[in-house]
Formats: sequence, C-alpha cells, structure tokens
Amino acid sequence: MHHTPIPDQMAERIAALIDKAESTSYPEEAEAFMAKAQELMARHAIDEAMLDAARGSTDEIAQVEMTITPPYASAKSVLLNAVAKSNRCRVVVANLRGGRVLTTMVGFETDIRHTRSLYLSLSHQAVRFMLAAPLPPGDTPRRFRHSFLLAYAWRIGERLKEAEAQAMSEAEAEQLARPTGRSVSLVMASREAKVDRAFTEAFPRLGTKRISSSSGGGHASGRAAADRSSLNRPSVGGGGRSLPSG
Repeated sequence: MHHTPIPDQMAERIAALIDKAESTSYPEEAEAFMAKAQELMARHAIDEAMLDAARGSTDEIAQVEMTITPPYASAKSVLLNAVAKSNRCRVVVANLRGGRVLTTMVGFETDIRHTRSLYLSLSHQAVRFMLAAPLPPGDTPRRFRHSFLLAYAWRIGERLKEAEAQAMSEAEAEQLARPTGRSVSLVMASREAKVDRAFTEAFPRLGTKRISSSSGGGHASGRAAADRSSLNRPSVGGGGRSLPSG
C-alpha cells in the first residue's frame, strides 16, 4: 500500500505552527495557529488522494481497533467518532467489562493515522480544560464532566468540518485554475463512498446508541473549551494525563 510522506517543507510549517500554538498563553492565538496546521494536514490528505487517483492506485481500506478506558469512556468515544468523520473514517463501538469501550475504525490507513493522532491530542486538551473548569453550584463532578466531554466532542466535530471544507475549497479553486484529471470533489467523494461500503460490509447489522447530556453547565463549558482547543496532529504514542474519576 503506497503512502506519500508529508513533504519536508510542509512538515516543517506544520511543526512550527504547532510549536507556536503550544507556547502561546492566548487561546485565540493557539486556535488560529492550530486551525492552519489542521488545514495543511487536510490539504495533504487531499493531495495524496489526487495523486493516487492519477496513478490508478488501489489503496486498501484498513480496520484498526482502539480501546478507550474509563472514566467517561462513552463520552470519549463520541470525540473519536467526531474526529473520524472529519477524516472520512467510520467508527463502531462496543462496551466491554469495567467501563471500557472497544472502538473499530474503518478507513484508508493515512486517514486512520490522522484520526488517531488528532484524537489523542484533543483528548489530552479536553483533560486540561475540564480540570480547569469550575464546577457550577448544585452540579456533581461526574455529571458535569460527562456533559463537558460530550459538548466538547460535538463542537470539535463542527470545527474539524470547517477546516476540512476550507482545504477542499482551496484545492478545488486551484484545480479550476489548472484543470487536470478528475475533480477534487469526485475523488474525495469516491474515497468516502468506498469507506462506507467497506464499513457496511464489515458491520451489516449495527444499531444506534444515543448518549445524552444532563448538565447545562458542563455542556456550555465543554463547548467553550472546544473553541479554545488546538487542532494539532502530534506524533502518535505520546503520553498524556488521564481523566480523573468522579
């Protein structure tokens, strides 16, 4: 299976943006830096897909499992699903003993890699923002934190879609200026349709699960935290703080 590495110049730009975002104490600056880093990563994924289409490549779709540990594993799985959808991947979840959640991601390998690394980064940021958020009077820590993480995940999904749409728009504008090959939108839609077919074939009898939020304060705080989060994609495997119980 062929994968085009990120060009050195683009990788350096992404790394520089991430460094700036992580070093600033101003959330608005961090968001601006990381939104640009996310856009560059999305653009690389589009460029790679266009190259594969031009070569007539037949990339295989992969399945990757990842276990999410408690506490709040169900809420954290919603964040993973939001990140996966923005990267044209699909996720199925299964509850395990001890409050763990087994997730299976289906998608092209590059997109799964992006999903996993971005999810790990954002989940670590969620911990930082959640622990800093004041608990509203009359609320309980567990209810507040569960609602916080759900709202955070929903808002992150919106932001990722916005960044992906921006990258698509720029790629399509460039192609209109230099018409060559298949259209960007058709290539990306074709890849997503392949993932959908593979997902349906692998999991033909899936049900749906609704996860609700019961803390208004946690919802508002989590959504605000998502707006302050850096949309970075660090290397996979880095450590991070775990969510406390409560």
